[in-house]
Amino acid sequence: MPILTFHIKLVGTDPLVTRTFKVSSEITMYELHHTIQVVMGWQNYHLYQFTIRDTIFADSRLWDEDEMGPITDVKEVSVGDVFTEMGTIAVYEYDFGDGWMHHLELVDRITHPTQEVLPLVLSGQNACPPEDCGGIHGYKYLNDILKDPKHPEYRETKIWVGSKFNPTKFSSDEYNKELGKLNKYMTEYEEGV
Repeated sequence: MPILTFHIKLVGTDPLVTRTFKVSSEITMYELHHTIQVVMGWQNYHLYQFTIRDTIFADSRLWDEDEMGPITDVKEVSVGDVFTEMGTIAVYEYDFGDGWMHHLELVDRITHPTQEVLPLVLSGQNACPPEDCGGIHGYKYLNDILKDPKHPEYRETKIWVGSKFNPTKFSSDEYNKELGKLNKYMTEYEEGV
């Protein structure tokens, strides 16, 4: 079973939000979506899609092909079948309203056995933006407010994001702990679909 290492960055963020993580090549694109949600710090509230070359991968249960065009269902294809070559790049879009664009690249593929528990976050930089903050421009505005305690919106913004939010915070240990709950998160997601 090959093990794939991906590097993902949230395009346009400042500070730049990145992660490097490993998964089994046998997981589906659906499971990759859930893994990305956890490693990035998203809450899985919105629609998503992967675009690789001219192919769109999405959840057919949530997709209107008449309105949005044809897709390949994320549950029907494995990550190893999609990411066959080093350097393969996908655009992962999350929350079509805020338009969070992620650049996902296959950076390593190994075939020798490993004792690591997968998926596994190897490294990263900075915290994920809060959900529903208005995309890249809204996130920039939010960070500008948080840098200025005298800003008229500082207090309500600080309450909204929570006292613990720090845009430069990242801990692979915390994200790996959350990945340990991945099956639970996917079960809860399925119950809500």
